[in-house]
Amino acid sequence: MTDRALYFISGSPPCWSAMLALEVKGLSYTPQRLDNQKREQKSPEYLAINPRGQVPTLVEGDTVVCETLAVLAYLDAAYPAPALFGRNPDETARIWQAISACDGNLRGPVGDISRPLFRGKSVEFAEQIKSASDKVRSELDLLKAQLSETPWLAGDAVSAADLMVFPVVMQLARAVAREAALPLDLALYPYRERFPSINAWCGRIEALPGFERAYPPHWK
Repeated sequence: MTDRALYFISGSPPCWSAMLALEVKGLSYTPQRLDNQKREQKSPEYLAINPRGQVPTLVEGDTVVCETLAVLAYLDAAYPAPALFGRNPDETARIWQAISACDGNLRGPVGDISRPLFRGKSVEFAEQIKSASDKVRSELDLLKAQLSETPWLAGDAVSAADLMVFPVVMQLARAVAREAALPLDLALYPYRERFPSINAWCGRIEALPGFERAYPPHWK
């Protein structure tokens, strides 16, 4: 059996996407957790694997793959079933559209909300958080509409789109559920009340085989 390891930081959405992809593919691997507090991703040992000191990094035998989408693309090429990037051209286009929309319109504003809330700086960054929440709400409305029509973001099967977007949506949920977010009245949470189709989609992902193994360790 090929040795396979994934270097990750717990709670990192890109790392979570890669781990979910491995589980969806049914591939065993050794999780190599790096301690962000100790900056282990910048250690000489890790920089020898990934010179940018970023995560995730997949190591499979002599192959080293950095960057989340590259990891997913590699896994899909090496282990085609189930397909992560579509079974036909239309599906492939929908998957890439959802990923591009997330990276271009959702990921940044979610970070603008979550970073100050995680760092206990909600008061100092209240205006930034409120501004970003308007953008995020618009994006979640679009996701809600799509998921009211199809069970998965690109159609009737889980895909790379779901695996890329879900961790971002969960990062947001974890941030806005904090007590410090309540006075800001962001109108983003709980999903089951505000975005029921998104909440149901999250439940489908959580029901995937191997989900618990991919769940961020320090969130348990």
